[in-house]
Amino acid sequence: MNDKQIDYYDSVAKKKIPKQDWMREKLPADYWEKGTQSRKSKEQWFKVNVNILMDRMRHNNTDVHILQWKHGCEINQQRMTLASLTLTLVKAAMNV
Repeated sequence: MNDKQIDYYDSVAKKKIPKQDWMREKLPADYWEKGTQSRKSKEQWFKVNVNILMDRMRHNNTDVHILQWKHGCEINQQRMTLASLTLTLVKAAMNV
């Protein structure tokens, strides 16, 4: 999708939310319901892995941490699909 975020999971609302209008308009309600269930099941896995990463990077709970999951694919000159998955832990200081 040309490096555009297409959806996200809101862990407070416990819901998968579209970020692109075309997705909201074109995809049926059950797509979002199934996506929400899938993301809920992954939520615990993410929590465990954020804690592992925070420990390894010597971070603590006083800052906000965001685990970004980015995946995609592209076709190279030989018409082969190259898939990628990137997990990034972002530490952002809270403004008080």
